[in-house]
Amino acid sequence: MHTPPDAAATLYSPDELPAELTAEPSLIVSDITERTGRALDELLPPAEPALWDEAPRFVHFPWRNALVKIPGPRTFRRLRLDRNRHKLTAAQQSAAGDLRIGIVGLSVGHAISLTLALEGLAGELRLADFDELELTNMNRIPATLMDIHDNKAVIAARRISEIDPYLTTAVYSDGITTENIDEFLDGLDLVVEECDSFDVKVLIREKCRSRGIPVLMETSDGGTLDVERFDLEPDRPLFHGLAGDLRIEDLVGLDRASLTPLAVRVLEPTKVTAPMAASAIELGHTVTAWPQLGGDVLLGGATVAAAVRRLVQGKPLRSGRVRFDRDSWLDGLEDPIGTALPDGGRQAAAASEPLPPQEQPPVEAMSDRELVLHAARRAPSAGNQQPWQITADEDAVTITLDRTRTSTLDVEHRASAVAVGAALYNARIAATARGVLDDIEIVDAAETLAGRARLKGLDTGSRSPEAEAELSALLARGTRRGVGDGSPPSDDDLARLRDAATSDRTRLLALADRADIDRYASIISRSDRARFLTPELHGEMFEELTDDPAAAEGIDVASLDLPPAMAGMFDVLRRADVMALLDEWGGGTALGADAGSRVASSSAVLVLVQRGTSAGDYLRGGIVAEQLWVAAERLGYDVHPMTPTFLYAGDDETARGLSSNHGDELAALRREMLDTWPLDADEAPTIVLRLSRADSPSVVSRRLPTGS
Repeated sequence: MHTPPDAAATLYSPDELPAELTAEPSLIVSDITERTGRALDELLPPAEPALWDEAPRFVHFPWRNALVKIPGPRTFRRLRLDRNRHKLTAAQQSAAGDLRIGIVGLSVGHAISLTLALEGLAGELRLADFDELELTNMNRIPATLMDIHDNKAVIAARRISEIDPYLTTAVYSDGITTENIDEFLDGLDLVVEECDSFDVKVLIREKCRSRGIPVLMETSDGGTLDVERFDLEPDRPLFHGLAGDLRIEDLVGLDRASLTPLAVRVLEPTKVTAPMAASAIELGHTVTAWPQLGGDVLLGGATVAAAVRRLVQGKPLRSGRVRFDRDSWLDGLEDPIGTALPDGGRQAAAASEPLPPQEQPPVEAMSDRELVLHAARRAPSAGNQQPWQITADEDAVTITLDRTRTSTLDVEHRASAVAVGAALYNARIAATARGVLDDIEIVDAAETLAGRARLKGLDTGSRSPEAEAELSALLARGTRRGVGDGSPPSDDDLARLRDAATSDRTRLLALADRADIDRYASIISRSDRARFLTPELHGEMFEELTDDPAAAEGIDVASLDLPPAMAGMFDVLRRADVMALLDEWGGGTALGADAGSRVASSSAVLVLVQRGTSAGDYLRGGIVAEQLWVAAERLGYDVHPMTPTFLYAGDDETARGLSSNHGDELAALRREMLDTWPLDADEAPTIVLRLSRADSPSVVSRRLPTGS
């Protein structure tokens, strides 16, 4: 027997009532039959005569030490459900009384089982939950303080019995396990799944699909009701395929960090309410469990009951999902004597057409000028925005800063100038490899910043094997963002990197000591959090990202090498409303955790430092930055630029102005970095590169076409 003896009421006919029970002096005895008899007499239409002759029953509630005399089962049901008439026909109510429904998870499930019992929508309820009631549950479970530490399924069964002792209840106080699930499901017509364990959710659906049992789920977030009609669609994918082709074996051994993204995908991250999406990020940081409100839970009971009513009424109930979002409804309040309230002018953003993929001939088949152009446009840039115009004539290839490409973090186009310098370096190496480089020059005028590689004797120069090797390396250069193994660089490697980064205007800060790496990891983590939580910066960050493999600019999301937990939350992370809530809560620590953990896994962090802060100085710094990047890759390191949000702010005031709500924090982080690794008065950081040893693939991003 699954049901504990203190969870079920016991029914007795008058001649079966135990003498020892009635002899108990503390027993509370009551009789409702006199009042129910009068109510029976007042029914319209009049009750059938057989009800008058039906013998009463006695019901014993051991947890209340109470014995109540009640009408017989047919009379009881006729009276208790009389107000259902015209909502449900007698035939439909009778059909509902034959339903056998299993409910797994008795937090939300408590409200659902209670509503089903109130409406008489089941003849048998099987209730499964291993958990005990705690005070933290009592914002949503309609229980009392006297129920604390009792099993949740037992509490629900008791309440149902006190409403309708003729309704059969069975309690599985161990919850659902692989050992008892088949017994739990035997003979059921419907399962309502409301448990917290994702692996149990999958197990239930696998078993119900094999048996042809429909599954309902109410998430209590935005009033979402989910219907899976496995009785009509035996091959339907679990969770409508939202989490892929899941099998219970695939979930064995996964921790909460791995399971949470799967749960978020099932909930559809772009559609869940902002508080729920933000809480998914905060799990394990500022909240211990998914948030739920009592009103949402009670609404869930109503929506599940409405779905069950459709089944007994023979109305369509197809597989799918619907949302009963009360906040959205209230946003749509209409004045019955006026016009509807405006919607605030919200407009859907128009999607831009992706650029077609670009094809390039093999390097060996390129002319000298084509190769120099190709190499120049392969240079890295922040967000892969390619902030340049690259043009060529008979004498030169020119890379001009495009000042129309702006972003908040690109203070005075400094990051863009670094990118132009990297492109100029590539052009120089390509021209040198083919033996056609005359010289390079930098144009740093009021309105123009450009790097120019002057060429000579196109297609007639003698090749430089050393430059060809460098060219091959820089054309293969890419960003590799994988988590490293933390192995330290050798002294020889550090010496070579310093040689690559040292010029009359630059020097290298190589952070290879573990304490220094961890300190920078902390700074970048807090900096990234501020970037996520600043509306303008958050918007710009996601504008840089694209999931279109044919896009010619921006960063391909697939190249981010996100951990499963973060990848599963990606659609949540892009939501501005979620970020606003996290900021309001003072949360969001997890937002920077990925960047921090990647830096912490590094072999070294390289901070390239330049003299001067003019546009030309940053361009010259970019030349060295690209040389350093290629040198690191040739030594076998993965390279990942990880510049903090404030890097190009020349003073605290500018850093503060980068964020409307976290400016002080950015200014403090800038000061912390400078205090930890001081610079001379005429110096400024050019770029920060993270070096690691990992198995992540090199990502060569697409590029915009060059000018003629």
